[in-house]
Amino acid sequence: MNRPVYSMPRRSFLYGLGTSLGSVALSTLLAEESGSNALAPRSGHFPAKAKHCIFLMMEGGPSHIDTFDPKPALEKLHLKE
Repeated sequence: MNRPVYSMPRRSFLYGLGTSLGSVALSTLLAEESGSNALAPRSGHFPAKAKHCIFLMMEGGPSHIDTFDPKPALEKLHLKE
């Protein structure tokens, strides 16, 4: 049986696995020590002026059919030099 070219030795795999699990454990321990939630809402630098905000998510643009503008002068000048 031929070994694939991309195979990784078992020792390298276990070393990488240990490193990754150790980094996950360390980040969890450091997050518990800090005592603050990184995703918790925080107050801003200045007091808020607005009480409500409307956010419009307007992706893309109008259709090419909606922006069609007929030009009658082009029909008169068609095939003329």
